[in-house]
Amino acid sequence: MNIENRILPFGPNYLGNIVRNSETFITIHETSEGTDFAPENRTIEYYEDRLKNPPKGLEQIGYHFLVSDKRVVQFIPLNFRTAHAGSTEGNNSLAIERLVNKNIDFPKAIANQAKLTATLMHKYGIPITHVVPHTYWNPRKSCPARLLAGMFGGWDGFISQVETFSRNQDFFFDIL
Repeated sequence: MNIENRILPFGPNYLGNIVRNSETFITIHETSEGTDFAPENRTIEYYEDRLKNPPKGLEQIGYHFLVSDKRVVQFIPLNFRTAHAGSTEGNNSLAIERLVNKNIDFPKAIANQAKLTATLMHKYGIPITHVVPHTYWNPRKSCPARLLAGMFGGWDGFISQVETFSRNQDFFFDIL
């Protein structure tokens, strides 16, 4: 699977350069709150439009990648921070959002997110201890809600998938 490059024009989604060091994190998100699935019209294109035309009051929103069961799309260059975690520290991490709607093969989307996470860990030397859920940065936000609720293997199952992909480098995505 190739990563679709849909880099947004420079704008409020960009918060400056990421300083790469041992403190770089990967933050895991999903597109809707709670454990219900969003309507089928909440597609990658829907969330791309929200990034290009953010709702009033959410002008600085963003994530580097959006992953589904069939696609991986990059919106922000990896050398830029983006507003995604509700904290200054979290904004220095790479953000991977997972699409959640009624048409998604959810276990496959989780696997794609885990595979992309392993790829980024390998590329940037990020340890598994620095792969965190959104709630790590903002405890008021239960995100990714499904994994934190124990669904689909839960957070530990996700981390286990990341570790498996990390050991088998044949499964890495090509990232420029």
